[in-house]
This record gives sequence, C-alpha cells and structure tokens, in this order.
Amino acid sequence: MNHSQLLLDISTNALLHLAFKKLDQRLSLAEKNNVLVQYLKPIVKANQYRLVKKNTKQWVQIGRKLNADLEGTLNQERERLVQNSSTDLYQFIALIQEIETELHTKAQYSLAHAIDLNARFGKVLVCVVDEDLTSSFDEDGLMIKSTQILFIGDEALKDRFSAIIEKSAGFQSVIAYEDEQHLRIELFRL
Repeated sequence: MNHSQLLLDISTNALLHLAFKKLDQRLSLAEKNNVLVQYLKPIVKANQYRLVKKNTKQWVQIGRKLNADLEGTLNQERERLVQNSSTDLYQFIALIQEIETELHTKAQYSLAHAIDLNARFGKVLVCVVDEDLTSSFDEDGLMIKSTQILFIGDEALKDRFSAIIEKSAGFQSVIAYEDEQHLRIELFRL
C-alpha cells in the first residue's frame, strides 16, 4: 500500500473510531483529541506503518496541543487525500507501482521505436509506451487520451500482469497485441 492510501486509511479509521466514541457520550474538544491520540499512538509505533510514521506522529503532536482540533485536521487531510487519490493520474501511478511490486521489476517509459528490449529489471520488461505521458492527463489528473503498457516475459508472469491490469477499477483495458511472451495493453478512462 502506498503512502497516500495508508494515510487515507488511518485518518478514516481514526475518525470512525471517534464517531463511535461520540455515540456513547458528548465529548469536549480535549476529550476528542485524547481519543484520537490514543488511537494514533500504536500506529506511530507499529512497524507496518513506518512509511507514514512522520505524518501520524505530527497528528499526535497536534492532538496534544491545547485547543487544537485534531478531528478537524484529520477531516481536512482525509478530504485532500480522497481528492488526490481519486484522479486518473493517481490511479495510473498506483497501477504501475502495483505492477512493479507484484512482478519485482521497474517500469520504463519510452516511445515505441526507442524501447530497449534488453533492459529488463528482473525477469520481465514492462514499459509505458507513450510519447509524452503528461499529455495523456490534464491539469486535474484526468486521463484525456489512452496510453499503452507493453509486457515482455514468460507466460506465467504475463498472466499475472494481465490479472493486475484487469482488476484495476479506474481503467478499461483493450489488448492491442498478444503472443506467447508479449502483451501490449491499451488503457482508456472508464
């Protein structure tokens, strides 16, 4: 899970935790901050959240300040994260990161005629084939033209690559080319 998604999950869960506590009784600002700090403290210490330790530690420090509104801070942060993580560009980057993680590789970005077919990271070659990737997305992060991803590798890994692409909820994929070791997918905005 990436940095933004972890922060979104933590802030959402912290706010839900507070909402359930508020059902039992009316809480003052200091009590709300205390509930949130007590929820966040184990997350700061947990190894699985080390990627976002700095951010969660800052939230805990805000919650300990007199007259600070940690609930408001978390709500603002959550809204910002939701907005950023819902763009096509963000989803595309998350998709590429998932491909890299699952296939233990690094994606290349290249023009079709300039792809170095021998530049594999690990057992596969994954390349985003686009003249200018930034021109595929507008200033708000919405996809305005399709882009292609090329995969070269053995059939088992090709099937894993295909499964990752198929489960991505933000894009429609069309097979542009396929043979035993090659798969070129064209991605369109849903």
